[in-house]
Amino acid sequence: MHKLILVTMTALAVTGCTYSHHGSGDDRSIEGAGLVASRNVDIAGDAEFAGMLVRVNGEVGRDLSMAGASVRSDAKVGGDLEAAAARLRFTGEVDGDAELAGASIDIDAIFHNNVSMAGAKIELDGLIEGELEIYGHNVELKGEVRGPVKMIGQGDTENGSLVLSGRFMGGGAFCATEIEVERSAEFAGDFVFVADAEPANLPAGAVFEALDGRECDRIDL
Repeated sequence: MHKLILVTMTALAVTGCTYSHHGSGDDRSIEGAGLVASRNVDIAGDAEFAGMLVRVNGEVGRDLSMAGASVRSDAKVGGDLEAAAARLRFTGEVDGDAELAGASIDIDAIFHNNVSMAGAKIELDGLIEGELEIYGHNVELKGEVRGPVKMIGQGDTENGSLVLSGRFMGGGAFCATEIEVERSAEFAGDFVFVADAEPANLPAGAVFEALDGRECDRIDL
């Protein structure tokens, strides 16, 4: 996950977009780079795109990697997904693991495995069948997470805020300066909440711990 957090986004010094294919059959893959990298794909192998504006739709048989200032995708990914952008929007489906990083992340997708993400502002909807790990400042979790979930609030001066309105079926731990649990939220399993003040609507049996001036990423959750 940290390799995505450390990615520095830079404008590419080209005006068009170049694509290259390699391999054949199930090994056939594609790479695209340019100021605008936009493509509808149907490829059996891997796909990799980089540019200021990246738009990728269609089907990728194996891994998909995207990086840009603005990245949007509605792709079906048979392998792993890696995406890093200042603004990231993904509405597709991923069979493998997903690693996402961006200043603003908006996700409404289906993930059949584990998901990790880091961002200043994160809105997550859809379905996650595996584990979910999030490092963020302003985070809203909707949709359904079937595996364990861990949210670590971050920020220059505070630990951020978290709003929970989805279904969390595998237990987990949440740490942020402010945590809001909406009445629509559903929980199954063991949960730990760490915040400045105890949230209303905590699930039965959940453990609350006062943040007491600590930093979330220094707490063993």
